Amino acid sequence: MTATLLEGAPLAEKITAEVRKGVEELKSQGVTPRLVAVQVGEGNPGIRGYIKGQQKSSEECGVIHEVREFPGDITEADLLGEIGKMNEDPGIHGILLLVPMPEGINARNLQVRIAPGKDVEGMHPENMGKLFFGNQQVAPCTAMAAVELLKSSGIDLKGKEVVMVGHSEIVGKPVTMLLLQSLTESPTVTVAHIATAEAGMTEFHTKRADVVISAVGVKPGLITADMLKDGAVVVDVATMRAPVLDEQGKPVLNKKGKPKKKWVGDVAFEKARETCSYITPVPGGVGPVTASILMRNLLACARATASKMK
Repeated sequence: MTATLLEGAPLAEKITAEVRKGVEELKSQGVTPRLVAVQVGEGNPGIRGYIKGQQKSSEECGVIHEVREFPGDITEADLLGEIGKMNEDPGIHGILLLVPMPEGINARNLQVRIAPGKDVEGMHPENMGKLFFGNQQVAPCTAMAAVELLKSSGIDLKGKEVVMVGHSEIVGKPVTMLLLQSLTESPTVTVAHIATAEAGMTEFHTKRADVVISAVGVKPGLITADMLKDGAVVVDVATMRAPVLDEQGKPVLNKKGKPKKKWVGDVAFEKARETCSYITPVPGGVGPVTASILMRNLLACARATASKMK
């Protein structure tokens, strides 16, 4: 068996087209959605890549994307004040934080300060509470992307055994809530986490799962093929950089004599693909959908703001 790839581009293009249409409607009313990304310090290569992805998505959807850079030595108090100003600016419809933040700044404190109506990442407690009750306007982008990509395959999830590996606030917990929102059509969801791993029980759960969603991002190849049920559906959310190895397992060097690296996920992809029915590639799976969900969240925030101003 060779798994069918659950590629994100087709779904991302569909969502982007819908968002672009909605943006055009808002522009006809004199409102152009505007997203501000908050960056503190120089950031790392991952942040810079994320910014480029945001800019590309913004251009495709016709929205304004702005990066506001603050010095790495800014205090948390001053940064909270800057976010407060953005909350009061009617021309800003979405605010997001580019993490990780420098030492001494608590990203959670900043996230809570962002107005719920401008919280395009869906991480404010008010928005998380709405997610719990199933009436969310926005939801965490990566979690929503993973679930929508899974559902786009046409797989009937009703009553299926789903194992969510990782219980972060960004992915694991919101994925669980999203999967359980239907009273009659939901799967049976088990969440495996660090304590599960310490007890040596992760494989026990993944081996019997019809669907495995993994979002740990600590160790490449964390989920191996022998930990999966034959015919399982796998959604790999994690993205990490790992050395490219030759047939002898030695690092392949580039022209500068440094190890070549590639993007990988939690799942040992090549072997897993031989036993799964569906699997997401890394990159090219959840990532493209996440970017389009961010734009959809921005549109929802802009629409809500526009309706209040009428």
